[in-house]
Amino acid sequence: MSEIPVKLSRRLRKRLHLRADARLKASGWYDLSSRSEMDAVFVGGCGRSGTTLFKELLNRHSRFACGPETSLYGLPFRLENIAAPWGIPMAELEVMRARSGSLVAFADEFAGAFLAAESKARWVEKTPNNVRAIERLLTWYPNGRFIHVVRDGRDVVCSLRHHPKERVRGGKIVPVRVTNPVGLSARRWLSDTMRGLAFRQHPRCLEVRYESLVADPEREMHRVCDFVGEAFEAGMMTATPDAAARPGQNMNNDRAAGPISSGSVGRWVSDLRPEERATFVDIAGELLIALGYAPDHSWAEMGGGSNA
Repeated sequence: MSEIPVKLSRRLRKRLHLRADARLKASGWYDLSSRSEMDAVFVGGCGRSGTTLFKELLNRHSRFACGPETSLYGLPFRLENIAAPWGIPMAELEVMRARSGSLVAFADEFAGAFLAAESKARWVEKTPNNVRAIERLLTWYPNGRFIHVVRDGRDVVCSLRHHPKERVRGGKIVPVRVTNPVGLSARRWLSDTMRGLAFRQHPRCLEVRYESLVADPEREMHRVCDFVGEAFEAGMMTATPDAAARPGQNMNNDRAAGPISSGSVGRWVSDLRPEERATFVDIAGELLIALGYAPDHSWAEMGGGSNA
Protein backbone atom coordinates (compact mmCIF):
# COMPACT_ATOMS: atom_id res chain seq x y z
CA MET A 1 0.00 0.00 0.00
CA SER A 2 2.92 2.35 -0.54
CA GLU A 3 2.13 5.71 -2.10
CA ILE A 4 2.00 5.59 -5.89
CA PRO A 5 4.51 8.02 -7.46
CA VAL A 6 2.85 11.15 -8.80
CA LYS A 7 4.90 11.05 -12.00
CA LEU A 8 3.07 7.94 -13.20
CA SER A 9 0.37 8.53 -15.78
CA ARG A 10 -3.13 9.10 -14.46
CA ARG A 11 -4.37 5.97 -16.22
CA LEU A 12 -1.62 3.81 -14.71
CA ARG A 13 -2.18 5.24 -11.25
CA LYS A 14 -5.88 4.47 -11.52
CA ARG A 15 -5.12 0.91 -12.59
CA LEU A 16 -2.75 0.42 -9.65
CA HIS A 17 -5.29 1.92 -7.26
CA LEU A 18 -7.96 -0.50 -8.51
CA ARG A 19 -5.66 -3.45 -8.05
CA ALA A 20 -4.73 -2.33 -4.54
CA ASP A 21 -8.39 -1.90 -3.65
CA ALA A 22 -9.22 -5.35 -5.03
CA ARG A 23 -6.55 -6.83 -2.75
CA LEU A 24 -8.01 -5.01 0.23
CA LYS A 25 -11.50 -6.31 -0.53
CA ALA A 26 -10.17 -9.85 -0.90
CA SER A 27 -8.43 -9.56 2.47
CA GLY A 28 -11.66 -8.59 4.24
CA TRP A 29 -10.60 -4.99 4.81
CA TYR A 30 -14.17 -3.76 4.31
CA ASP A 31 -15.78 -6.58 6.30
CA LEU A 32 -19.32 -5.51 7.20
CA SER A 33 -19.32 -7.77 10.24
CA SER A 34 -16.67 -5.53 11.87
CA ARG A 35 -17.87 -3.46 14.80
CA SER A 36 -16.51 -0.49 16.74
CA GLU A 37 -17.60 0.67 20.18
CA MET A 38 -16.74 4.29 19.43
CA ASP A 39 -19.51 6.85 19.82
CA ALA A 40 -18.16 8.78 16.86
CA VAL A 41 -20.03 11.48 14.99
CA PHE A 42 -19.84 11.28 11.20
CA VAL A 43 -20.58 14.31 9.04
CA GLY A 44 -21.28 14.16 5.33
CA GLY A 45 -23.17 15.74 2.46
CA CYS A 46 -22.55 17.01 -1.02
CA GLY A 47 -19.27 18.91 -1.23
CA ARG A 48 -19.57 22.68 -0.72
CA SER A 49 -22.67 22.28 1.46
CA GLY A 50 -21.10 23.72 4.60
CA THR A 51 -19.68 20.55 6.13
CA THR A 52 -16.33 22.21 6.93
CA LEU A 53 -17.96 25.12 8.74
CA PHE A 54 -20.15 22.67 10.65
CA LYS A 55 -17.29 20.46 11.79
CA GLU A 56 -15.31 23.50 12.92
CA LEU A 57 -18.18 24.45 15.23
CA LEU A 58 -18.16 20.94 16.68
CA ASN A 59 -14.37 21.01 16.97
CA ARG A 60 -14.63 23.97 19.37
CA HIS A 61 -16.56 21.78 21.84
CA SER A 62 -14.51 20.52 24.77
CA ARG A 63 -15.41 16.89 24.07
CA PHE A 64 -15.23 16.76 20.27
CA ALA A 65 -12.13 16.53 18.08
CA CYS A 66 -12.37 16.85 14.32
CA GLY A 67 -9.25 16.95 12.18
CA PRO A 68 -8.82 17.17 8.41
CA GLU A 69 -10.83 14.94 6.11
CA THR A 70 -9.75 11.29 5.92
CA SER A 71 -11.85 9.91 3.02
CA LEU A 72 -11.74 6.61 4.91
CA TYR A 73 -15.26 5.50 4.11
CA GLY A 74 -16.85 6.96 0.97
CA LEU A 75 -13.88 6.30 -1.32
CA PRO A 76 -11.44 3.40 -1.76
CA PHE A 77 -8.93 3.30 1.11
CA ARG A 78 -5.86 5.47 0.37
CA LEU A 79 -3.29 6.32 3.00
CA GLU A 80 -2.09 9.25 0.87
CA ASN A 81 -5.50 10.91 1.46
CA ILE A 82 -4.54 11.11 5.13
CA ALA A 83 -0.77 11.66 5.20
CA ALA A 84 -0.44 15.18 3.75
CA PRO A 85 -3.57 16.81 5.24
CA TRP A 86 -2.83 15.37 8.69
CA GLY A 87 0.93 15.86 8.55
CA ILE A 88 1.56 12.18 9.34
CA PRO A 89 4.45 10.33 7.65
CA MET A 90 3.34 7.60 5.25
CA ALA A 91 5.64 5.12 7.00
CA GLU A 92 3.77 5.65 10.28
CA LEU A 93 0.42 5.08 8.58
CA GLU A 94 1.76 1.99 6.80
CA VAL A 95 2.71 0.44 10.14
CA MET A 96 -0.75 1.20 11.52
CA ARG A 97 -2.39 -0.36 8.48
CA ALA A 98 -0.20 -3.47 8.65
CA ARG A 99 -1.32 -4.27 12.18
CA SER A 100 -5.00 -3.62 11.45
CA GLY A 101 -7.14 -6.45 10.16
CA SER A 102 -9.89 -4.21 8.82
CA LEU A 103 -10.78 -0.63 8.01
CA VAL A 104 -12.73 -0.37 11.26
CA ALA A 105 -9.74 -1.57 13.30
CA PHE A 106 -7.49 0.94 11.51
CA ALA A 107 -9.97 3.77 12.13
CA ASP A 108 -10.26 2.85 15.81
CA GLU A 109 -6.50 3.07 16.30
CA PHE A 110 -6.19 6.21 14.19
CA ALA A 111 -9.03 7.98 16.03
CA GLY A 112 -7.76 6.82 19.42
CA ALA A 113 -4.34 8.35 18.79
CA PHE A 114 -5.93 11.58 17.57
CA LEU A 115 -8.24 11.88 20.59
CA ALA A 116 -5.34 11.25 22.95
CA ALA A 117 -3.29 13.97 21.25
CA GLU A 118 -6.20 16.41 21.49
CA SER A 119 -7.19 15.35 25.04
CA LYS A 120 -10.78 14.96 23.92
CA ALA A 121 -13.38 12.21 24.20
CA ARG A 122 -15.31 11.88 20.93
CA TRP A 123 -14.17 11.68 17.33
CA VAL A 124 -15.92 13.74 14.66
CA GLU A 125 -15.06 12.49 11.17
CA LYS A 126 -16.06 14.97 8.50
CA THR A 127 -15.59 14.01 4.90
CA PRO A 128 -18.36 14.97 2.44
CA ASN A 129 -18.28 11.57 0.74
CA ASN A 130 -19.26 9.93 4.03
CA VAL A 131 -22.76 10.45 2.68
CA ARG A 132 -22.04 7.65 0.20
CA ALA A 133 -21.33 5.20 3.00
CA ILE A 134 -24.08 5.90 5.56
CA GLU A 135 -25.33 2.33 5.77
CA ARG A 136 -21.83 1.02 6.38
CA LEU A 137 -21.08 3.64 9.01
CA LEU A 138 -24.30 2.93 10.90
CA THR A 139 -23.51 -0.79 10.72
CA TRP A 140 -19.87 -0.54 11.76
CA TYR A 141 -20.57 1.97 14.56
CA PRO A 142 -23.68 0.96 16.54
CA ASN A 143 -23.04 3.85 18.95
CA GLY A 144 -22.26 6.35 16.21
CA ARG A 145 -24.32 9.21 14.86
CA PHE A 146 -24.54 10.60 11.32
CA ILE A 147 -25.21 14.25 10.47
CA HIS A 148 -26.22 15.08 6.90
CA VAL A 149 -25.58 18.72 5.94
CA VAL A 150 -27.90 19.94 3.18
CA ARG A 151 -27.64 23.17 1.20
CA ASP A 152 -29.58 24.83 -1.62
CA GLY A 153 -28.33 23.02 -4.74
CA ARG A 154 -28.21 26.23 -6.76
CA ASP A 155 -25.65 27.72 -4.37
CA VAL A 156 -23.80 24.40 -4.21
CA VAL A 157 -23.22 24.26 -7.96
CA CYS A 158 -21.95 27.86 -7.93
CA SER A 159 -19.26 26.72 -5.51
CA LEU A 160 -18.61 23.29 -7.02
CA ARG A 161 -17.82 24.76 -10.41
CA HIS A 162 -14.39 25.84 -9.15
CA HIS A 163 -13.85 23.06 -6.60
CA PRO A 164 -11.48 21.69 -5.42
CA LYS A 165 -8.94 24.50 -5.15
CA GLU A 166 -6.41 22.18 -3.50
CA ARG A 167 -5.50 18.52 -4.00
CA VAL A 168 -3.05 16.05 -2.52
CA ARG A 169 -0.42 15.28 -5.16
CA GLY A 170 2.90 13.59 -4.61
CA GLY A 171 2.35 13.64 -0.86
CA LYS A 172 1.79 17.41 -0.77
CA ILE A 173 -1.19 19.75 -0.75
CA VAL A 174 -1.01 21.77 -3.97
CA PRO A 175 -3.29 24.44 -5.49
CA VAL A 176 -5.25 23.49 -8.60
CA ARG A 177 -7.49 25.28 -11.06
CA VAL A 178 -10.76 23.51 -11.76
CA THR A 179 -13.76 24.46 -13.86
CA ASN A 180 -16.67 22.02 -13.63
CA PRO A 181 -19.76 22.26 -15.83
CA VAL A 182 -22.97 23.18 -14.03
CA GLY A 183 -24.51 19.94 -15.25
CA LEU A 184 -21.81 17.83 -13.61
CA SER A 185 -22.11 19.78 -10.37
CA ALA A 186 -25.91 19.49 -10.38
CA ARG A 187 -25.70 15.73 -10.84
CA ARG A 188 -23.31 15.46 -7.89
CA TRP A 189 -25.65 17.49 -5.69
CA LEU A 190 -28.61 15.39 -6.77
CA SER A 191 -26.85 12.06 -6.18
CA ASP A 192 -25.14 12.86 -2.88
CA THR A 193 -28.12 14.69 -1.39
CA MET A 194 -30.59 11.94 -2.27
CA ARG A 195 -28.18 9.42 -0.74
CA GLY A 196 -28.43 11.23 2.57
CA LEU A 197 -32.17 11.85 2.35
CA ALA A 198 -32.78 8.11 2.18
CA PHE A 199 -31.73 7.94 5.85
CA ARG A 200 -33.43 11.07 7.18
CA GLN A 201 -35.86 9.01 9.31
CA HIS A 202 -33.16 6.83 10.82
CA PRO A 203 -32.97 7.43 14.59
CA ARG A 204 -29.19 7.90 14.48
CA CYS A 205 -29.24 10.40 11.59
CA LEU A 206 -29.87 14.13 11.72
CA GLU A 207 -30.35 16.58 8.87
CA VAL A 208 -28.86 20.07 9.22
CA ARG A 209 -29.65 22.80 6.72
CA TYR A 210 -26.75 25.11 5.91
CA GLU A 211 -29.10 28.09 5.64
CA SER A 212 -30.47 27.47 9.16
CA LEU A 213 -26.96 26.99 10.50
CA VAL A 214 -25.66 30.36 9.31
CA ALA A 215 -28.91 32.17 10.14
CA ASP A 216 -29.08 30.99 13.76
CA PRO A 217 -25.99 28.92 14.61
CA GLU A 218 -26.68 28.79 18.34
CA ARG A 219 -30.16 27.33 17.88
CA GLU A 220 -28.91 24.75 15.39
CA MET A 221 -25.97 23.70 17.53
CA HIS A 222 -28.26 23.29 20.53
CA ARG A 223 -30.29 20.90 18.38
CA VAL A 224 -27.15 19.06 17.25
CA CYS A 225 -25.82 18.72 20.80
CA ASP A 226 -29.14 17.31 21.96
CA PHE A 227 -28.98 14.77 19.14
CA VAL A 228 -25.46 13.56 19.97
CA GLY A 229 -26.05 13.63 23.72
CA GLU A 230 -23.72 16.44 24.74
CA ALA A 231 -24.28 19.75 26.50
CA PHE A 232 -24.18 22.85 24.33
CA GLU A 233 -21.13 25.05 24.92
CA ALA A 234 -21.20 28.78 24.16
CA GLY A 235 -17.57 28.58 23.05
CA MET A 236 -18.71 26.81 19.91
CA MET A 237 -19.93 30.17 18.65
CA THR A 238 -16.54 31.87 18.95
CA ALA A 239 -14.06 31.74 16.08
CA THR A 240 -10.74 30.38 17.30
CA PRO A 241 -8.29 30.00 14.39
CA ASP A 242 -5.49 27.68 15.45
CA ALA A 243 -2.08 28.57 14.07
CA ALA A 244 -0.89 25.06 14.95
CA ALA A 245 -3.70 23.28 13.08
CA ARG A 246 -2.79 20.33 10.89
CA PRO A 247 -1.84 21.21 7.27
CA GLY A 248 -5.21 20.27 5.77
CA GLN A 249 -7.48 21.17 8.70
CA ASN A 250 -9.67 23.32 6.46
CA MET A 251 -8.38 22.27 3.07
CA ASN A 252 -10.33 23.99 0.27
CA ASN A 253 -12.07 26.26 2.80
CA ASP A 254 -9.61 28.38 4.76
CA ARG A 255 -12.39 30.69 5.98
CA ALA A 256 -14.23 27.97 7.90
CA ALA A 257 -12.43 28.75 11.17
CA GLY A 258 -13.46 32.41 11.00
CA PRO A 259 -16.73 34.17 11.89
CA ILE A 260 -19.99 32.60 10.70
CA SER A 261 -21.43 34.41 7.69
CA SER A 262 -24.59 34.06 5.62
CA GLY A 263 -23.06 36.05 2.77
CA SER A 264 -23.05 33.16 0.31
CA VAL A 265 -26.73 32.28 0.75
CA GLY A 266 -28.54 33.00 -2.50
CA ARG A 267 -25.39 33.58 -4.53
CA TRP A 268 -27.02 31.74 -7.43
CA VAL A 269 -29.15 34.82 -8.14
CA SER A 270 -26.11 36.66 -9.51
CA ASP A 271 -23.91 33.68 -10.44
CA LEU A 272 -26.11 31.45 -12.57
CA ARG A 273 -26.84 32.46 -16.16
CA PRO A 274 -30.24 31.62 -17.71
CA GLU A 275 -28.90 28.62 -19.62
CA GLU A 276 -27.21 27.30 -16.47
CA ARG A 277 -30.44 27.64 -14.52
CA ALA A 278 -32.23 25.67 -17.22
CA THR A 279 -29.59 22.94 -16.98
CA PHE A 280 -30.05 22.75 -13.23
CA VAL A 281 -33.84 22.47 -13.63
CA ASP A 282 -33.43 19.62 -16.11
CA ILE A 283 -31.18 17.65 -13.75
CA ALA A 284 -32.12 18.53 -10.19
CA GLY A 285 -35.01 20.97 -10.28
CA GLU A 286 -37.52 18.58 -8.77
CA LEU A 287 -35.32 17.82 -5.75
CA LEU A 288 -34.99 21.56 -5.14
CA ILE A 289 -38.80 21.72 -4.91
CA ALA A 290 -39.01 18.59 -2.76
CA LEU A 291 -36.61 20.13 -0.25
CA GLY A 292 -38.61 23.35 -0.09
CA TYR A 293 -35.99 25.61 -1.65
CA ALA A 294 -38.38 26.64 -4.44
CA PRO A 295 -42.14 26.23 -4.99
CA ASP A 296 -41.72 25.61 -8.71
CA HIS A 297 -39.28 26.31 -11.55
CA SER A 298 -40.14 29.99 -11.99
CA TRP A 299 -36.88 30.97 -10.21
CA ALA A 300 -35.01 29.93 -13.35
CA GLU A 301 -36.63 32.80 -15.27
CA MET A 302 -35.81 35.53 -12.74
CA GLY A 303 -33.46 38.35 -13.68
CA GLY A 304 -29.74 38.35 -12.87
CA GLY A 305 -27.15 35.73 -13.62
CA SER A 306 -24.66 37.92 -15.46
CA ASN A 307 -21.70 37.30 -13.13
CA ALA A 308 -21.17 33.54 -13.50
